[in-house]
Order: sequence, then C-alpha cells, then structure tokens
Amino acid sequence: MSNTNPFAYVTAIYEKKIIHEMAGFNPYLCNHSLSNNLDTCLIANEMNVHPSLPPEAQYGFLFHAVRKGKRFGKWTKPTENPHVDTVMEFYNCSKNKALEALTVLSQRELKLMREQLDNK
Repeated sequence: MSNTNPFAYVTAIYEKKIIHEMAGFNPYLCNHSLSNNLDTCLIANEMNVHPSLPPEAQYGFLFHAVRKGKRFGKWTKPTENPHVDTVMEFYNCSKNKALEALTVLSQRELKLMREQLDNK
C-alpha cells in the first residue's frame, strides 16, 4: 500500500486489514484519531506512553488491540472567541496578541470598540 494518507492506517486498523509498508504511518495522527472514540481512547493513550517504539510495533499493537468495527469520532475544534476580530481590527494586531488582550478587556470595553469601529 503506497498510500501516503495517514488516516488510511487508522481505517486499516478498524477494518483489520494488514499494512506492511509503514512509510506514511504517523503515530501522532493515528493516536489522535483513535482517541476520539470511547472504546479506543485508552489504547491510544497506551501508545502515547511508549512514543519511542518503532512504527511497525505501534501499528502492530494497535492492530491487535482494537476490535474490528466502524467508528466515526469527531475531531474537536477550538472554539473561536467572537470578539477576536474586533480586537484585531481595533488594535491592528495579530490573532495571538488579540487573544492575549481579550484576557484583560471587559465586555464594556469590547462594546465600545465595536461601536467605534462601526462609526468609522
């Protein structure tokens, strides 16, 4: 299998299809994907405890430890603060600086910023 898609390895683990070529195997993405399901979360954590194992050993462990079945775990995405864009525009700064500024700004100050930007 010369597929470079790292998620093909997770699918192969779920479907119990053996892959011999480990060139595209990414342990981090594989463990992250497995951690999104309740029944495979602890197995993925066990691999996180042993990051120095070679990819073949990690894949072999996951292949034999995970039961066959289809799983549809959703990737968690960071929630976006609705005021980030306002602060970025008002102070003409980066997203990281805006997130930093949001830790000290009050709701009243944010409202005043939005009003001032709307009046421009």
